[in-house]
Amino acid sequence: MKEKDLFLGIDLGGKENKTTGICILKEEQGLKIYLKERVFGRELLKKISPYLKWVKVIAIDAPLTKGGGKGKMRLFEKFLSQKIFRQNRINPIPPALMPQLCNFAFELKGKLAKRGFVLDINLIEVFPTFLEKILNFKKIEEILKEEKIKFLNKDEEMAFYCAILAFLHSKFKTRYLGYKDGFLFLPELSFWKESWRKKINNAWKEKDRLKYRYLISNLFD
Repeated sequence: MKEKDLFLGIDLGGKENKTTGICILKEEQGLKIYLKERVFGRELLKKISPYLKWVKVIAIDAPLTKGGGKGKMRLFEKFLSQKIFRQNRINPIPPALMPQLCNFAFELKGKLAKRGFVLDINLIEVFPTFLEKILNFKKIEEILKEEKIKFLNKDEEMAFYCAILAFLHSKFKTRYLGYKDGFLFLPELSFWKESWRKKINNAWKEKDRLKYRYLISNLFD
């Protein structure tokens, strides 16, 4: 089997449940969906292994680092838990509330590391619930070969958003938000809806200077 560049998105679910969405995008005269599926978590690695030699970037929706704050939250999760994000129902779930998923994510990260995927380099953590809200889909449609995309379930759809970020990351069109306890990757502002560009700018400017003094981002560079 001979393939061109692939970009893998994973919406990680339970290890023993069929709640893990996967989406692989293929770059060939545009970007198109090569594979989308929902699988049992325990079958994930077996399912994606045949493609990994062609995968340039993997983007995962699951905690890939450990936080030390309340609820084991990382600094970027605390920032995204502010009122503006809560009002839009896109604030992160504290990792402490999903210990099994976190353990599964750390296990997966270790196995992918053995296959050459390095955290924050070609293995990134993303937040598709947030992406669904902020992305200007007209910008995404410009790079997609697909005219109409149908998803069988929400897990596949969220994995698609992860895969989009994997592709953008390969083109140096992502930005980071975080600290040494972990980084979240986001699209550069040109891919955001105008309304959300204003909201994120305001949230950044108005953030508590003391509470978020260590939080860093190149989103506004």
